[in-house]
Amino acid sequence: MEFSSRTRQKHLRLAGDRRELYPHSLQFYLEPPTENISLVEFESFAIDRLKLLKVVENLGVSYVRNTDSYKSKLENELRKLRFPYKALAEDDYEARRKDHISHFILRLAYCQSEDLRRWFLQQEMDLFRYRFNELTESLMQKFLEHVNLSFEAVSEDEKTELTNELCASTPGLSLPKVKEQMFYKVGLVDAVDLFRTRRVFIKDGFAYVPFKEIDAIVLNNYRTKLSKALALSKTMTWAFSFSIISVSLKSFVARNAADVSSSVDSWL
Repeated sequence: MEFSSRTRQKHLRLAGDRRELYPHSLQFYLEPPTENISLVEFESFAIDRLKLLKVVENLGVSYVRNTDSYKSKLENELRKLRFPYKALAEDDYEARRKDHISHFILRLAYCQSEDLRRWFLQQEMDLFRYRFNELTESLMQKFLEHVNLSFEAVSEDEKTELTNELCASTPGLSLPKVKEQMFYKVGLVDAVDLFRTRRVFIKDGFAYVPFKEIDAIVLNNYRTKLSKALALSKTMTWAFSFSIISVSLKSFVARNAADVSSSVDSWL
């Protein structure tokens, strides 16, 4: 099929807009979707997201997180349900769109009680942890900048000067590993969990966090944002009824999530 010059330019602008809308395969879900979607797509996205989160829950029980078996099975599920699984893929706009919209649909559904919020938060956290740890170091840095969590890297000169302190204060790092590892200066507010468990070196109000621990900082930030968003969602008055997805969600939960079905029945 051939396009006119004007049509082709419009098509290219659309492709650019799509890339700008979802520049990364991973996000904090800070902005809700604003587009119109069909009821069929709404229901389909909700069911697939719930399937994915149930898989995340079951894998967390059956496998040790971050093992090859765990990661392989979770990647296969992401592929099957057509959610983003390759950070570098440039043609996964539809997968990123589905990921974004489906998260907000289930956030809306699972904000209705403390048990539902706790379950949703835990599964989304585990899913985010897997996807973040699958990023390359350069993509992690780009993502951190995208969500305004860009931390100052410790210079090689300063790291050499503090090698002994960093080694003594960071469990699991020998002197050779300290020299190989990138360190970042992170404010104590963001590194509170690492600080409390004495896993980082502290100097001048900053925690010197090794790259391997950055995920703890990011996860804590994401947990805080998502917890607040769930609490806020509960207080809002929504302009549509849950009845459009109630039958399918109730049926799916009854078959695959008996442990939370009683809680789901309370709002369906």
